[in-house]
Amino acid sequence: MLNKKTLIAAILVLTVFVVSSCTGINKPAESNNSDVESGAEEIKQGQIMEQYEKLMSQKTDIREYISFADENIEFLSEENAAKLIIQMEELQKEYLDELENEYYCMDQSILFQLYEPEYNLANLVPENVEDEEVKRILKETYELGYKVDTSEGIFFPIIDYSFYEKYSQYLTEDMKDYIGIMAVESDKMPAKDAGLVISWEEVLERAFNQESFLEKHKDSVKYEDIKNLYNKYVSFIVYGIDNTPLFKHVESTMNDEAKIAYQNSIDKDSNLSRILKEYYEVIEREGFKLTDNVKKFRDEVMKKF
Repeated sequence: MLNKKTLIAAILVLTVFVVSSCTGINKPAESNNSDVESGAEEIKQGQIMEQYEKLMSQKTDIREYISFADENIEFLSEENAAKLIIQMEELQKEYLDELENEYYCMDQSILFQLYEPEYNLANLVPENVEDEEVKRILKETYELGYKVDTSEGIFFPIIDYSFYEKYSQYLTEDMKDYIGIMAVESDKMPAKDAGLVISWEEVLERAFNQESFLEKHKDSVKYEDIKNLYNKYVSFIVYGIDNTPLFKHVESTMNDEAKIAYQNSIDKDSNLSRILKEYYEVIEREGFKLTDNVKKFRDEVMKKF
């Protein structure tokens, strides 16, 4: 007869064997399930990209393309999702001319009547319009990812980059950052009627964000787009703009708000900040006046960008 110690030992060995056997059975099953799911996802993604290529091989309606992206983007890799969104932006740019023509041909006084009381573009929505043609154009504007803007008394459509924010979770990091930068731009343009409509502080803040993108995403397909935008902002910072110059037209002294914005920005850890610090020191030595030395130095500053 087995003694008590021998019996306990036998039970322990049997328990370990059973647990090990169960574990050994489960792991391959999990792996197989994962492989099957991964394979199915790859097949679905391949099918979606085939549809994408087919869409691109023919004249694609922007509305049809947006529906395609909405239905399929969640099944794609970040890289393929980014490809879809980059193409959507191109289609929007192409269609923009046609949509602009519709605005120039419409009765814009209807839009002005809605806009004028509060000077609020948010009032320009289809629900507020009785004219069927204007209502149709506004409806199309918002459904296709545009928004209404105005300058010098004229209303016109622009791409609404906040429209893309619903796709950001599926995209590569550079495209997420690109959409973030461009959404800020379309939410409030920096300049209108040859003058800044955002503060000097915000001009600098946007420029630093653009600079950060350029440093982080040197290989991005959107690098040149952001570089061009960044250069525009650097010009705002260094020269100002016709109706909001860095140096006042009559006194030729530095804009007070710009001076404070410079002081708050020149100690940041960035290339732009370091160059602006040198520029500011020259301006300070010249008594904050637009002297020949300042003019010469600012021209040299622009060459560094």
